[in-house]
Amino acid sequence: MIPFAEARDLMLAALKPLGREQVALERAAGRYLAADVRAPHPSPRFDQSVMDGYAVRAADLADAAAAGAADLHLAGEIPAGTTRVPALRAGCAVKVFTGGRLPRGADAVVMVEHATLAEGRVRCPGAVAAGAHIRRAGEEFRRGEIVLRAGQRVTPAVVGLLASFGRAQVAVARRPRVVLITMGDELVAPGEPLQPGRIHDANGPALAAALAAAGAASVRRRRVKDSRAALRRELAAAIEGADLVVTVGGASVGDHDHVAGARADLGLRERFHRVAMQPGKPNHFGLAPDGTPVFGLPGNPVSALVAFRLFVAPALRRLQGARDLPAALPVRLAASVRATGDRALFLRGRLELRDDGPWAVPLARQESYMLTGLSDADILIEVPAGGAGLPVGASVSAHLLLP
Repeated sequence: MIPFAEARDLMLAALKPLGREQVALERAAGRYLAADVRAPHPSPRFDQSVMDGYAVRAADLADAAAAGAADLHLAGEIPAGTTRVPALRAGCAVKVFTGGRLPRGADAVVMVEHATLAEGRVRCPGAVAAGAHIRRAGEEFRRGEIVLRAGQRVTPAVVGLLASFGRAQVAVARRPRVVLITMGDELVAPGEPLQPGRIHDANGPALAAALAAAGAASVRRRRVKDSRAALRRELAAAIEGADLVVTVGGASVGDHDHVAGARADLGLRERFHRVAMQPGKPNHFGLAPDGTPVFGLPGNPVSALVAFRLFVAPALRRLQGARDLPAALPVRLAASVRATGDRALFLRGRLELRDDGPWAVPLARQESYMLTGLSDADILIEVPAGGAGLPVGASVSAHLLLP
């Protein structure tokens, strides 16, 4: 068996981002940028007012505190969007609006509620510091500065920033096409009647949903019988037309477990096939001769979904060029945990934010066939291998159950 952290590192090191494509800005959310984005102009583009008020020269108000007030001549106003910006003469003020351009020569703004307007004169009750209530051109970023990095996820805020640059399209990494193969003579599709000894297929729908949520461009599902030849044919066809292939079931060492044999028949370069983790020990990962990554997940529904979250979901992000992969969150255990032996333990749990920080609450129903335990969880609590058990309050890592 290979340790969990080593298996994950091996898997990620074997993957490279797919190519790029241009998409319309309104369809880019959730994708990953394929190139750095430089600012085509500074932000703000020009000196602007932070408040509704009056643009002034601070020097004209320098003696206002001693005199009790200063009266300035109102020389006009600058509406939003105007292209004509007057110069500010000594002894004058110009009315400005939040985000509006400042007149040339102005170096401060007096808020409208701090001034009195009467008969064309603006009375300012006190001095104001140079730079007050002003955003300077280039304060946020300068022209040519890198403001978005390749691999950054496109969020609504990123869409807004790109739109402010006048972008109608953006280059993003291509999303993977995935083939999902489930196997088992006992499986029946949901909605079909069950015969004695049969069960409905939970893995196919669950993992198809997980793949879509993690960013797969398409998910083609195939179901095969417990036959090495049938699996080999389906796996070969899948490798030809996919960016990533996932098989579910048949990954152990029983008489009807044919994944290892079919993978060997097709010449896959295996990176690992058993991981020191519970659940999810029978867990294959390798590369087809053409470089296509092929995962083999255990058939137990909880084991399959846990292995998906810890291996396949990060792989999908890596193929999409994601700059950062989800980091585990440090938390404290809300209940004691038994010894783990030679395998890392991934408990299904709930995250609680308490006054003293985040806590991980292990749930009941931790058996690997119990989907109810996983359906109630929002984290996987990682308990390292080799421990003699952990008490309440011990520090552990939590993996969020998000795409």
